[in-house]
Amino acid sequence: MITQIYAIQTVEDALACIEAGADYLGFLPPQHRPEGPRFDEVSEETARAIMQATQGKAVRVMLSVNTDPQFFIDMAVKYHPEVIHIASQGFSTNAEFRAALNKAAPGVKIMQAVPVGGPQAVAFAKQVAPFADYLLLDTLGQNQTVGVGASGNTHDREIDRQIVEAVDIPVIIAGGLGPDNVAEAVRAVRPWGVDSMTKTNVTLRDGEEGNPLKKDMEKVRKFCLEAKKA
Repeated sequence: MITQIYAIQTVEDALACIEAGADYLGFLPPQHRPEGPRFDEVSEETARAIMQATQGKAVRVMLSVNTDPQFFIDMAVKYHPEVIHIASQGFSTNAEFRAALNKAAPGVKIMQAVPVGGPQAVAFAKQVAPFADYLLLDTLGQNQTVGVGASGNTHDREIDRQIVEAVDIPVIIAGGLGPDNVAEAVRAVRPWGVDSMTKTNVTLRDGEEGNPLKKDMEKVRKFCLEAKKA
């Protein structure tokens, strides 16, 4: 059982998450949005620092919600993470993209997000699986129009189980997972891995200043322990 933790913001958090038991680390390098950077992405300098500090210690996953296939290829070439995570509602991996990525950045793998909102998720998972190395099953937030996941909401784990049984590549489940419910989800689905973001972040009190994506290391430790024990 592998554990993946999003969304890493600093070198310190990256190294602490590894020590706490995380196998995969996910983060967003600069997204070059027209409206400017968002709080959930790190600078190019920080992205490179995280990559350097964690070399050989964890699998590094870079996410984007961009709808341009070339953006993902450029990201893979520029940073060369082990995995790129496609979490866009407007683009998903296909044969053409897979071939182009393999040519431009050999060895970089593809993690394709699957929005689990109903039985149609199974058909989508089967459609994209031949052109991905991993599937990540996440919850599409209410009225979410950009990207897949990071809503903190759970979904029907029975659909997750159906997808695990329907495809022959590793499946990671996400969507509102934390120390309190990851073991139950693992027992219900029997996935290859689990992912957490919102429920392993620090909890800021009303009006409290701070980075809402900073990781709570006790929560990360408990999440990893419960997942691996289940």
